[in-house]
Amino acid sequence: MVTKVTNTITSIGRWFVWTAALLIVGTFILVLLGRQTINAIDGLRPSIVNFLNQSTGMQVNLGELRGEWPRLLPIIEIENLDIMDADQMTAIAVRQVRAELDLFQTIRHGNAIWHELVADNLIIKLVEDGSGRWSLKGIPPGDETDLRVLLEPLIYSRFIHLERIQIEFEFFSGKSIKVHGSSVKLENDRDFHRSEMTVYQSNQDAPSYVVLEGQGDPLDLKSFSAEAYLQLRNLSVPQPLMELGKSLMPELLADISHFTADASGELWFDIHQGGGVDFEGSVSVTEVPLDWVADVPAVRDITTEITGWYTPELDWGVRLQGLNFEWSDTKIEPLDLVFNQRLGAQRQDFDVSISHLNLTILSDLLKQADVLNDQILQTIDVLSPRGQLNVLTFGQKQSGYYASANLTNIDLSPYKGVPGIKGLTGYLEIKDNEGLFHLNDSDGFDVLFPTVYKDYIKVLDAQGTVYLEVNSQNRSLSVYSSVMETKVEAGLANIIFSVEQNRAVKGTKPEVNLIIGGQNIDATYKDQFLPYKMPKSLSNWLKTSIAKADINQFGMVYRSGAILNNKPVRTTQLLIEAENADINFDPRWLGLSDVSATFLIDDSYIDGVVGSATMGGAKIDKVNVAYGVHPKGHSQSNILFLDGSLKSDVSQAINIIAKSPFYKNIGPLADWKYSGEATIQLALEVPLVKPTGNASKGGYRVDSELTDASLLITNTSINLTNMAGGIHFSAEKGLHSDDINGQLWGQPFKARMFRHGDEQKIALSTAVEPASLSQLVDFPWSRVVKGTIPIEGLLTINPESSVQQDKPTQATQPNKSAVTLYLTSQLKENEIHLPAPLGKSAGDNNDLAVKLHFDTGLTRLEGTLGQNLVTDLRFSQQGLSRGLVSFDRTVSLPANNEVVIAAHLPTTEIDLWTPVVALFGERSASKKSIWIPVFDFTFDHLELASIELKDLATVVRLSDKATNIEFSSHLADGHLSLPTDAKMAPKLNLVRLDIGADLLDEKIGKQRLDPRNFLAVDLSVENLFIGEELWGSLAFQLRPDDLGAAFKQIKGNFLGLQPGMVEDKESTEFFWGFDGVTYTSRLSGPVAVGNIYDVFSGFKVAPVADSESGKFVFDLAWQDQPWEINKENITGNFQIELNNGSFYRSPGGAGAALKLVSLFNFANWLKRLQLDFSDVVGQNLPYNNLQGAIHFDQGSASLLDPLKMKMPSGRMSMAGKFNLVDETAEAKLVATLPVATNLPWVVALLGGVPAAAGVYITSKIVRKQVDRLSSISYELNGPWDDIDISVDEIFASELESQPLPETQVNDQ
Repeated sequence: MVTKVTNTITSIGRWFVWTAALLIVGTFILVLLGRQTINAIDGLRPSIVNFLNQSTGMQVNLGELRGEWPRLLPIIEIENLDIMDADQMTAIAVRQVRAELDLFQTIRHGNAIWHELVADNLIIKLVEDGSGRWSLKGIPPGDETDLRVLLEPLIYSRFIHLERIQIEFEFFSGKSIKVHGSSVKLENDRDFHRSEMTVYQSNQDAPSYVVLEGQGDPLDLKSFSAEAYLQLRNLSVPQPLMELGKSLMPELLADISHFTADASGELWFDIHQGGGVDFEGSVSVTEVPLDWVADVPAVRDITTEITGWYTPELDWGVRLQGLNFEWSDTKIEPLDLVFNQRLGAQRQDFDVSISHLNLTILSDLLKQADVLNDQILQTIDVLSPRGQLNVLTFGQKQSGYYASANLTNIDLSPYKGVPGIKGLTGYLEIKDNEGLFHLNDSDGFDVLFPTVYKDYIKVLDAQGTVYLEVNSQNRSLSVYSSVMETKVEAGLANIIFSVEQNRAVKGTKPEVNLIIGGQNIDATYKDQFLPYKMPKSLSNWLKTSIAKADINQFGMVYRSGAILNNKPVRTTQLLIEAENADINFDPRWLGLSDVSATFLIDDSYIDGVVGSATMGGAKIDKVNVAYGVHPKGHSQSNILFLDGSLKSDVSQAINIIAKSPFYKNIGPLADWKYSGEATIQLALEVPLVKPTGNASKGGYRVDSELTDASLLITNTSINLTNMAGGIHFSAEKGLHSDDINGQLWGQPFKARMFRHGDEQKIALSTAVEPASLSQLVDFPWSRVVKGTIPIEGLLTINPESSVQQDKPTQATQPNKSAVTLYLTSQLKENEIHLPAPLGKSAGDNNDLAVKLHFDTGLTRLEGTLGQNLVTDLRFSQQGLSRGLVSFDRTVSLPANNEVVIAAHLPTTEIDLWTPVVALFGERSASKKSIWIPVFDFTFDHLELASIELKDLATVVRLSDKATNIEFSSHLADGHLSLPTDAKMAPKLNLVRLDIGADLLDEKIGKQRLDPRNFLAVDLSVENLFIGEELWGSLAFQLRPDDLGAAFKQIKGNFLGLQPGMVEDKESTEFFWGFDGVTYTSRLSGPVAVGNIYDVFSGFKVAPVADSESGKFVFDLAWQDQPWEINKENITGNFQIELNNGSFYRSPGGAGAALKLVSLFNFANWLKRLQLDFSDVVGQNLPYNNLQGAIHFDQGSASLLDPLKMKMPSGRMSMAGKFNLVDETAEAKLVATLPVATNLPWVVALLGGVPAAAGVYITSKIVRKQVDRLSSISYELNGPWDDIDISVDEIFASELESQPLPETQVNDQ
């Protein structure tokens, strides 16, 4: 077995060796022979040409051939190669070819296969046939011509390089375009093929680039597939697009010459087996001018994603997605566009689909473009199309052109009887001369039937179809609809319309038919459904009379058309079946409400029956309505007749009269409140047109009978009840009755109605109880007036007054009031319980006269009682609003919501008036009074709390929250507020308080006051005068308790002291204590100071200093009344701080306080030290800051916190004890001043050392101190008037502070 294998392998090896040897020898012989014959290759040119002619079936021209065989591969050069078509035009041309022949591949394929082929130029011409197929020029599609002999060298050669290539495309229309390429490289490796080239046009700067890679045999499309990439760089594309467009729409685009547009982008191609192609990519175009269309701006910045396909012999197409561009200033949303064209026999068929199209932009462009005829442009201008077309598809089939689109928010103006629309959405379809529009619109739109309505009707929802037919033979146009089911604002409606127009006869009016049938229609929208060409008087009445209604059924038929008997045919019919209707037959009369009726309107005639209704609230059983009964020209031709009867209450009957043309006969009585029953017979004749000449003005008839009626005058409690009797009404007698009986506030009354001249009058006689008057003016009258008051009265209605309650002239001019009621009584048997001089006893006559003024209600009450009491009260709808009651005073009417009780008395006892004032607090709590009593009293003199007030004037206002008193007198002017809440303190604000010296001595200083009995009050005094001097302002909160009285939150500007003006500190307070035996006083808290100079001046003390600012902090106490403070009883602490001022050199005072102040005057100390520091401090002693604390302890004062003063060039401080009783001191004074330029100060420091030595020592020993500050401490001892001063220490340290003891106050 091994031997056999070995022998087999040996045999195979021998075969390969011999075969290789033979190939080498054969190749050697071939190369040897080729090299010997290659130079004579041009002699084979005729044979080669003959072979190519026979192989291709085309004429081939071959230029000079040259050859060489430098290595194993022969090289052949061809001068030129031309393949001609039947017209002897070049189809393929090659120039300057140099190729290396691949012997093995040539032997394999039986054709010249090149290892490398290089050519200077290649020209190829392609032509399109009528079916859209492309082929080599001269070789029709489907021809049996075999080009493999020419194509195989290109397909199977290893490398091919073309310097230039030109491909010319000849369109079926005869136009052609040329595409140039350069640096064309083809690479073939068995079934793999790759090519790349740059593509450009003659005027293109930056070339485009294309690369292709394929698999299979390119000569067999069924087995070949490839992928390609194309990069566009400003490649001009208009020419192919124009040729394509003209081939599809030759009539529309026939006049387009040329335009420029350069495209850039990237495309990827996928070539399938069989020749199909898909591609995708993105393309952008900077600008496409439209000047070839019209004088309009160019389209700019075009960008789109692009996909496409080519299916051999079937179709091809392009899809643009997200096509975005800018045109003028118009905002254009990106859109999608798809173009598809069939191939072969259906080459003229195409489809275009656009995702959306703005009609506004399109119509504006078409109107500016010069591509449509004038008639079409005029139609576009009239229609003014606006809106959006979505999913727009149009194209051409064998049957003709077609289009369809979804319409969104379309606006079209009316055109030749065809309705106008706004905001319509639906579906449109057009095929040749027919079309339809189907709508199923739930978003709403507006529609206008121009021959029927002037305004658009808003449709909320609609379903239906509108059809369009154009007869090209007789030029007729028909637009008609199916039954359109719609929902409008008024309700549901079915609409059918048709418009027919014969355009063959010029001037022919369109025939319009419109039928509307509605259900559940809201009458407030009635104007939308009333044809504007119906009779004007009838149309106006229908629009104004029907205020609202539920129209169950509505029908309208309108027809207009051709002229018949020289008159245009036009008719309108309406049928209205209504419920819950309000019908105002005439604005001067009350309308009918809750109407259930049926009306038939035939042009100008009305016939109606009101089955049920109400008029002014009164129920009507049946009313017959008729209009147009009499012919035109009759006096009652424009009269609307209503006949009916009703039963109602009195208020309804009065209301009907008040709202008729005769309201002036009852004036404001119509606005008063009535109850009870009335039976009424009513007949009305209402003119619908303003009567002129002998035309009837209408008429009326009203008779009524009252049963258990009542009357309440508006905004009063005047209530007439249990009224009965007959009331009749006519234009001649007005209101008249002789037998009206009833009750007023529980008392019987009698009344009769009559007319006197132009005035309507009612006379009455009755009596009232005082308590009943509280219903008119809220006040406890029964506490003041005793006994029944007899009254006679006369009510007068002014016929010239109108019901206008708000006009002030009716209150100020009583004669202008609409109604007046004059009442009189002598009050002989009545008592009046008031302090003298206002009271009276029974049996004394005191004439009372009252005049009440009414408009819609009571507006004014005027009255007099006796000789001096005058009353003037004003009323609003809520009751008494303002007024005055004056005795022996002349005062003005107050503001709203106030009633002034004014009087002048020489003097009085306040206690007598207290219960009278209290009566105003007893007003009814059940009804809220809107008026506030104001007591305006003046007195010659009056004594309060043992203090006599002269020329006193007071104004007291009562309210729910407080009693407010404004007063003025010789002593004080101000305002006192007494809250009704006992937890709140009164507030006393005095503009002026003038306390004389005698008042201080007699009423305050000499009395032993108990602060525990003080009243709590918040007191403020703006101007406090003591004697004749202004002390300033002062405010505090006074709060008494069992221990005394606390004066809290003290504020003001009091003799230069400003308590309450220190920020971030506790408030200034004073406590006045008393336990029944012993007084204590304590002052605590900060007090701001401005200029201390003002404080000294305010207290009549010679100023010893001034300041810019400062503060005192008090914590002082003394065991006595506040004004009994002295040096023996004062204890506590007093802190002082002053800023930026000066001390004056001044003599001391006579009192202990002034002497103590003089001791603290540092300017005096400098003087007493007999030192000249004028170069340091000047005449006065300036300081930056002064602060310290003094502790008082019943006769002594201690500077425990040293009094320290900072000066611009030094500082001084003082500490020690001062006996306020003996006026002696035991203290220290430390002065720190600069000495660099003041030798006397150095001498003082050295205690009398000679000046020269002092200077020497100063400069050598204490130079640092001399250059800066030097200090000396003095001891101060002895009487204040003659204090012993001695030097204590040189370069003394600062005085140290000691803690201040707390202020001791005896417990109460």
